[in-house]
Amino acid sequence: MLFYFQSRNDQSMCKECLNRKLKHCFFSAYWIALFAGLLCLPFNALSQDDLIARYRIGGIVVAHEADMPPMSFVGHSGMPKGYLIDMWQKWSAETGIPVRFHLVDWADTIKEVQAGRADVHGGLILNQERDAILSFSKPLFPSRGVFLARKGSGVNDAEDLNGHLVGVVENSFYDNYIRLHYPEMRPYPFASVVKLAEAVSNGKVNAVLANYPTLMFQLGAKGIGKQFEVVQFYPPQMLRAAVLKGNDELLAVVQEGLERIDQRELDSLYNRWVVGEDGRSQSWLVPAVSICVISLILALIIPPIMVKIRP
Repeated sequence: MLFYFQSRNDQSMCKECLNRKLKHCFFSAYWIALFAGLLCLPFNALSQDDLIARYRIGGIVVAHEADMPPMSFVGHSGMPKGYLIDMWQKWSAETGIPVRFHLVDWADTIKEVQAGRADVHGGLILNQERDAILSFSKPLFPSRGVFLARKGSGVNDAEDLNGHLVGVVENSFYDNYIRLHYPEMRPYPFASVVKLAEAVSNGKVNAVLANYPTLMFQLGAKGIGKQFEVVQFYPPQMLRAAVLKGNDELLAVVQEGLERIDQRELDSLYNRWVVGEDGRSQSWLVPAVSICVISLILALIIPPIMVKIRP
């Protein structure tokens, strides 16, 4: 009988011990989870201002083409020039993050980001190959490609260029585009749009596929723009900034800085540099408005003066 009561008592004690252990395990798991959450909090809940403050210390390096006017190029003074340079300098002013430029041949721009010698690619078109290694920002501005052929060459559409050499910028979006969509064409790659324009000027190629503003800028500078005609335009492709794949923190900083720039300021910078599809600069609006304003002022001022001096 004593053994029976001892067994019942032992069973009650075992259940009580088990309950205490379960409660202990539950509260231990709770505090461990809470502690882990607190450890992760500073990384997940950093504000955009906190992220930007981190990069203000060392700044960022932006890679782009060294010979792609009017987008980016090295000026006579040795300083970087162009629309994208102005845009990133505006981005720097908005964020307080210093920006240094690393300008190289186009084919090397992505490689510099991959190798860590640059933090950000200044602007390129998204495609499947690039998406595998880079993370992209929101669209910056549209880039329109164009097939140009020398006048009198008998080329009426892109299909007429099958079997012919077509000049392109090496490893550019349009270089890859030809290889993918026009396998019968013979792409002739050049290191930069300047080299491409020189080849066109020297008669090495009679047809090209490239970004319209940069190509027309170069052909116009060489005085040969009117020797070529548009064979085919392509729908605009959006240029975007990019960082190495997985660098979400830097991408968030890049994106935040872009959001802070007023679109009208970007449009003003773009029109200052870029040649329109009529072959002329799009920055005609400001001078035109200025002339109208001056004319209006003169129209208001001159009649009273004439009345006063009339005998």
